[in-house]
Amino acid sequence: MDDEDDERESYRVRQYEPADREAVLSLYETVFDRTDPDWFDWRYVENPYLDEVPIAVAETEGDDELVGARPSVPIPLRVGDERVLAVVQVDPMVDPDHRRRGLFSKMVTYVYDHYATREPGVSIGFPNEAVLGALDKLGERLSLHRGVTREFPVYYRVQNPTALTSLGGERTSKPLGKLATAATRGYLSLRTGTPTDADVSVRRETGVPAEELATLTAASSLSHVHADRDAEFYAWRYANPRFEYETLLAERGGSPAAAFVVGTQLGLDSTVVHVTDVSPLTGGEAWIDAVDALLARVVADNEDADLLAVFGEALPKRLLKKYGFVGNDEGPLSRVTSPNYLVARPLTDESIDEWVVGGQRLSEGERWRFTFCEREIG
Repeated sequence: MDDEDDERESYRVRQYEPADREAVLSLYETVFDRTDPDWFDWRYVENPYLDEVPIAVAETEGDDELVGARPSVPIPLRVGDERVLAVVQVDPMVDPDHRRRGLFSKMVTYVYDHYATREPGVSIGFPNEAVLGALDKLGERLSLHRGVTREFPVYYRVQNPTALTSLGGERTSKPLGKLATAATRGYLSLRTGTPTDADVSVRRETGVPAEELATLTAASSLSHVHADRDAEFYAWRYANPRFEYETLLAERGGSPAAAFVVGTQLGLDSTVVHVTDVSPLTGGEAWIDAVDALLARVVADNEDADLLAVFGEALPKRLLKKYGFVGNDEGPLSRVTSPNYLVARPLTDESIDEWVVGGQRLSEGERWRFTFCEREIG
């Protein structure tokens, strides 16, 4: 994102007001070629964690034309025994006629300043490489060195190589033919493994049973940073109208040992299925056996899908490999997919030497345990 400070026109940045809704939806149409009013309301208006709609908007001085927006999505995080509210900064938008005038910098700075003395206490972003470069220019000014910047892996089971165009855009055009050939030679194997424990059964439920998953999650604590998956969060999070969700529950002796939320993204030319979430996020041998059975079921149920995808480090890598998932940092996928980054920092006007919450040093990248549950929000 090219963002030079050219002050040929004066702008002011302020908080979103209800009267801005149509103008922001219009910006979404202009910048992202998509407007989903129901999705907008779910993400921002119906979000249960802040009274205000957390969108910074930029408008021209004089005629008050809304020409930029920097939305955020509040989510609760759990860090050890502490709960902290975060904002996921998403979808920076500037009208094409007003770019290269410093608006991205103004809006980012405004968001950090606005929340420096109030809740939320954490800023999260999943920037692409262009936005990451723009943030890097603001690093010292916004004390981003106090936070963390790291890459998260994404694992794909590629069942139709041509569907990778939905992930890499123009990057895929030249190497796609080579990738398809490589796939036929076995580089992207379509293995279907067999679960280790035959006593684990899997049942499917349409939608997401919020109370049941919240109870299952609460049974196994995790010190890493992750979304606080209580029943309220599950109920809101999986009302996302851009996905269709179902839940797979692995049981032994009638008792659930683990569960997957599986999401199919709507509105794409290809069928892309996410293993959106796992509950709980960690466990012992019984949990590993349950995850094994769940992955087998996901593969069996979605043999006609073009891509299956897993985000982050919650699932054992050896099991992903067993079922034919390949990391986006491995060849040949690294040539046709873009990296996935996390940028996070504390929102405070206080001077701090170390970013510590719940006894965890959050500036250490390995402290973060995210899945598509958090990533799909951004």
